[in-house]
Amino acid sequence: MIGSAQRRSAVAVAAVVAALAPLAACGDSSSAGGGGGGVAKGATLTIGVSTVATGPLAINDQCTQGLLAYFKYRNAQGGIGGHKVEVNVIDSQGTVAGGATAARTLLGDKPFAVFILSTAPFTGAQSVLKTAPETPVLVLANGSLLKAAKLPNAFGMFTDYTTESFVGIKHLAGLGKKKIALVYDPTIGENAADEDPAEAAKYGAEIIKIPVPSTTSNFAPIVQKLRDSGADGIVFQVVAQSIAGTMKEARKAGLTLPAVSYSGQLNASTLQLGGDALEGMYFSGLFPLLSDPAPAVQEFATQIEQYKPDAKTVLGELGWNTGAMIEAAVTDAEKGGELTQQTFMAALHGLGGRPVGVLQTVGWTATNTNSIDAGNTDVFALYQVRNGAFVKV
Repeated sequence: MIGSAQRRSAVAVAAVVAALAPLAACGDSSSAGGGGGGVAKGATLTIGVSTVATGPLAINDQCTQGLLAYFKYRNAQGGIGGHKVEVNVIDSQGTVAGGATAARTLLGDKPFAVFILSTAPFTGAQSVLKTAPETPVLVLANGSLLKAAKLPNAFGMFTDYTTESFVGIKHLAGLGKKKIALVYDPTIGENAADEDPAEAAKYGAEIIKIPVPSTTSNFAPIVQKLRDSGADGIVFQVVAQSIAGTMKEARKAGLTLPAVSYSGQLNASTLQLGGDALEGMYFSGLFPLLSDPAPAVQEFATQIEQYKPDAKTVLGELGWNTGAMIEAAVTDAEKGGELTQQTFMAALHGLGGRPVGVLQTVGWTATNTNSIDAGNTDVFALYQVRNGAFVKV
């Protein structure tokens, strides 16, 4: 079951727990949390999760639901090498302060590892996480943020938005575009704004920077800037509402530009917001769409229907795959000897270059685990909106 020591920062999380409890079996088996010591065979592994169950970023909770479903599924099969997995979930409410509080509470329970979602909560959690360098930290946030945090025990479960902007630049340059507008939210695209000009120059192109805060509601001035600049393509690093607003306003103004966005917006809600205005637009993606025939993807699609159908999304798939990566590292660590937090982290490093779960290749390298792509644009697929659906190019 969900651990009795778990505490909640929001009442809404109770519904999340009720939907999936009991997650892991309780009983006579010992529980393996933090402390750096060896983990006994068959001991329950505890994973602490700082999620975003409430607030404007609550869509990220689908990732947590995917993780919960994965371990409920594995626990029903006997666990990971005999280890049942217990997951403690706390709602950070998507804020910096909530992230610090959630991390402090989770670490106080001495978990084997923690999973932090998303950018703002991770920002708040960093100072807390630095007090527990022995605890493995899995993070769903922009890889550039992890790089800046300089946490040697942190592992990025998501992409680096700057790398994905490079994917967009490369694609637009391949279409012959020379004046590429970076339409970005300063809270997530600052690093891209710094690095994209040099990347574009490799292709003989230039970058026009157009900041668009997430609170923007009038997109006519944005489209006017695009027109005045002479931009012939767009790379988006903004929230889905801003993509939809910009593309709808551009269509209304008769401005047609090829556009590319990052995988954080590769979901049905983006299509619903943008409607016909997104037709022909491109999205980079590392995690496969649920229509992919690969056995691992179809296993997720089948099992998530049983355990948490609302998480049958790319974000849910990401959480599910995080569970698969935890399982792979635990298995590898025990093959090599005793399972400890240190051997688990060493095994996580060793997943780089291998297929794990739904990923054909984990992009991590021996020195870069900031993002699942590790700065490699070649690991991304490209999708285009055709007839209101994402189609792999």
